[in-house]
Amino acid sequence: MRATSVRVGLVTVAMVLGLGVPTAQARVLGARPSSNCVRHLAASVQGRAVQRDTVRAPRHDNLTRWLANHPRAEALATAASSGAPVTVPVAFHVIRKNVTAEGGNVTDAQIQAQMKVLNDSYSGKTGGAPTGFRFALASVDRTTSSRWFHLTGYGQERTMKAALKVGGLETLNLYTAKLGQNLLGWAYLAQDAAAVGVLDGVVIHFQSLPGGSFTNYSGGDTATHEIGHWFDLYHTFDNGCTAPGDYVDDTPAEGSAAFQCPEGRDTCTDPGLDPIHNFMDYTYDDCMFEFTPDQAVRMQAAWAAYRAP
Repeated sequence: MRATSVRVGLVTVAMVLGLGVPTAQARVLGARPSSNCVRHLAASVQGRAVQRDTVRAPRHDNLTRWLANHPRAEALATAASSGAPVTVPVAFHVIRKNVTAEGGNVTDAQIQAQMKVLNDSYSGKTGGAPTGFRFALASVDRTTSSRWFHLTGYGQERTMKAALKVGGLETLNLYTAKLGQNLLGWAYLAQDAAAVGVLDGVVIHFQSLPGGSFTNYSGGDTATHEIGHWFDLYHTFDNGCTAPGDYVDDTPAEGSAAFQCPEGRDTCTDPGLDPIHNFMDYTYDDCMFEFTPDQAVRMQAAWAAYRAP
């Protein structure tokens, strides 16, 4: 297995269009953020090229060290990736400015569509390898807060999550909002989950959900991609053409991020075309459709090491 520590970059997004409005119980809050600072995984839209997040590979990967100290772990993770799926409970937090569609009040139908995207993607139904994970919607809450809706991270993020986060390291807390500084989304690695505490989770722009307004990026795969990081995956182009790359053996080496859907792209002399269809690249939502078997093994190993209850 080849693996790293992720930070979040920036995203520039298109104009926002309206969505349907559900009825639901809501919470109105006006909490002030603290001054604590946090780095994010993010995405930048520059013309048509969307940089989903910015990652720096560390010199030493904690999961690689853990696997070296647990000789049977990789074999167990391999078996788990093709066995009965682990169910990950999802706490879905809708942060909205008001009860309108433009105010971020995503519909229940959109939430269900996002859950289907995740389950199809992680089960292999879209064309990739099954990962041995499924997602079950455990709760949905809606919080009306203009301050949190325009989420910029740092102390503001910590305040919000301290109020809303539920469950332990095994619970995926998924937050939607209109992210400030043109952010598309961010996540925290499994190997960092205990250290970041209440910050652990995934944040995505509400317009990236199925039915959102971001052309080429509203198929629900922003969540798929960021949850890959939550399971400790790195970008397929990490470290470029140089080993250990993304610490996953069966993703061909890739010299740089791929944008749009450049069929036949090949940026390294190593065997294999660039993995532009992998969920951990930067291509359009409708271009990416797969995880590899070794990515599945890495996710299962990270689950066992850092998230399993």
